[in-house]
Amino acid sequence: MDDGSIWQFILWLCDHTREQMDESLAAHKSGEPVWYDPVESVWGWDAPRQRMAKLLWQFLCDDSSDEWFRMNFSFNLPFEWPDSVKLLTPIQRQLKWVIEGLVGREEQDRQLGQGDWGEQWWLPPEQSQFVRQQLAGTHAQLIERSSDYEDAVCQGLSYYVRNVVQAIAIPCQDPERVYVGERTGTSRRAFVWIEDTKGNRYPLRHGDQPYLEADGAGFEWGYPGHGPGALTRCILIDALDGDVALGQELDRRSPGFFENFILHHPSDQNLRIARLTVHSWLKEIDKLSLYETRRQPVADRVAAHSAELAEREGLIMRIREVGELRSQRFDVIPKSFESALYLDLMRMLELGGAALRCSHCKLPIPCDSSGRANKQRARSRKGEPIYHPECFAEYTRTRKRLDWQRRSKAPQFRDAERARARAYRERS
Repeated sequence: MDDGSIWQFILWLCDHTREQMDESLAAHKSGEPVWYDPVESVWGWDAPRQRMAKLLWQFLCDDSSDEWFRMNFSFNLPFEWPDSVKLLTPIQRQLKWVIEGLVGREEQDRQLGQGDWGEQWWLPPEQSQFVRQQLAGTHAQLIERSSDYEDAVCQGLSYYVRNVVQAIAIPCQDPERVYVGERTGTSRRAFVWIEDTKGNRYPLRHGDQPYLEADGAGFEWGYPGHGPGALTRCILIDALDGDVALGQELDRRSPGFFENFILHHPSDQNLRIARLTVHSWLKEIDKLSLYETRRQPVADRVAAHSAELAEREGLIMRIREVGELRSQRFDVIPKSFESALYLDLMRMLELGGAALRCSHCKLPIPCDSSGRANKQRARSRKGEPIYHPECFAEYTRTRKRLDWQRRSKAPQFRDAERARARAYRERS
């Protein structure tokens, strides 16, 4: 045990080791679940392994700041702790003692046949008392955080509008309306209005993300970036009477409306673009007739989907009337890192019904109901060796090194290697 291995263990608890990231990426590409417990993804920093990582962090350096913890263990940044081995070696020794007692009793269990009766595992008396004391250092708690439900509903509705309806209802029907961008207040934040010939103003809708962005806000001009890009798309969609699909298609044109009207307008000056100017540009690029052809089908699609859109919008309004929604669950919370270890052991035994040990380091291997754990359990029952991923890599390196040492002692092998090296030099 050293600082590097402790750092790697905390990264593993946080799902940030290289193997976990590769596994997660591969699972995402194939549409399959990752091998570790999905509760880690659902609950983030409140999940059991994440809490254990923070408890270990607090035990080693007495820093309870979540922000500081995330800053160091959201990325592969090495860290050093003085006297960490001295602090953790007794905990590791006691955990190994408990696992050895458990594995020893498993063999007796098989001989006696208690497992056939339904009892999955049991501990010797001394280890039982020790584990009981550790679990007494946990307590039930209600875990609570802000719910993502409203964001999910808005995201789903925006996707529905963008990909199914492909059109939005525009707030102003005046054919001579003007798009006005202004900066107000001490922060000089930009806000974009639609102004009709009577002087009435309506906030410009976000046609590409209508339920995720506030109308009129989030826009910019005068530089290449997200805000100016959003302003380009939304002006085009509104000027096309809500045709989202055509607006997004024209936005991809380069050079296009963005370069001609948004990019080079001074960012410290107010913006003013008439809808007729947009239509003049459409005529220049020979797209005005296409807009005229699509105009009625767009209005028909908005009308056809209006009832369903109103129902979903009503759900969003009811969510906001209720106030901030909360996501809650009950959980058993450890008070210290050592008690977290035994809480994790308890859950592992409850889910897997067995304690597996790595054939290399002899420490426990998590055994749940995942496909990875099922394979490990099957190999263990057949008497085949099982490993932690990093232990298997070390075992492979050691086996290759020993094999190379064994082969290199043979004179025929050394002569063949000399001939191979000589032939390589001659080719070079």
